[in-house]
Amino acid sequence: MAAVIPIHSGMKTIKLFLILALLALGPTACDNEALKGTLKISITDAPIDSKNIKSVNIFFKNLEASQNGSWKSFKNFEQPVGVNLMSYTGGKSFLLIDQFTNPGEFQQLRMDLNIANRNSSLIVNPQSNIEFIDGSTQPIYMKEGLEPQLIVDAQFGIASRGLTDITLDLDLRKSIRKNDAGEFVLEPVIRVLNTFDTGSIRADVINTTTEKVVVYVYKQGAFNSSELQSGNGISFPNAISSASLANDKVQVGFLSSDSYDLIFVKLAEDGTVLDVLGKKQNVEVTKGNVNEIQVDISALSPS
Repeated sequence: MAAVIPIHSGMKTIKLFLILALLALGPTACDNEALKGTLKISITDAPIDSKNIKSVNIFFKNLEASQNGSWKSFKNFEQPVGVNLMSYTGGKSFLLIDQFTNPGEFQQLRMDLNIANRNSSLIVNPQSNIEFIDGSTQPIYMKEGLEPQLIVDAQFGIASRGLTDITLDLDLRKSIRKNDAGEFVLEPVIRVLNTFDTGSIRADVINTTTEKVVVYVYKQGAFNSSELQSGNGISFPNAISSASLANDKVQVGFLSSDSYDLIFVKLAEDGTVLDVLGKKQNVEVTKGNVNEIQVDISALSPS
């Protein structure tokens, strides 16, 4: 037999109604919050080779993910968020979002950008752009036919009460090119990484040169002389990542656990390859760790 709840008039009736309402609604609301997981998405960069570029500023408007064929919004920024990606190299990253979200499985990430369409007179503000050492700027355009978006395949899950930490490695060296009109065009090349599964390499370098030196990171045995110039004008196209030598030190971050070769290259100020100085072979990376090594450029193995 169902329990009989006596009903009284006045304040007792109001109190009973509120208690019943809280019992009905309260646990569900609390359970929904408790079931959420934490999602972090950051962005990092492999730097452009050209020495006269000071910053590459990309403005993000929102971030979404594809779930079973439909797009779910994670973050709509009130104002476009600008990131100078050249400030986030060598293991540094910029945190785009850090928030609670409902659990689920996702297949793609999409980020809308404030970036001009070269086939339109539409001006977007603030405009994604390149700034040079002399203070001048030039707009960045999307490659003809592409929407002003970054879309990447990214299979990831968000677990209840769990933490999902993703790093997007937007390789500017491969992604930004000049067209025949001398305009800078973005054709994104992005790696998607589980941040917890990556490690890094930090090297102290001796017997260096006065010229610009860049280190290109390859899977062990993958580098050969054909990498010096590919058909589409990109040198070292199969490098996993790269970093510039500064103050006789270099660090490359967000590398999956594996064995790598480091290719040390001397560049002109415009990024032209002057000389391959040599190769440091079989450098191990394990997740969560920094492999600290010393490199004598004069003792490197032939490229």
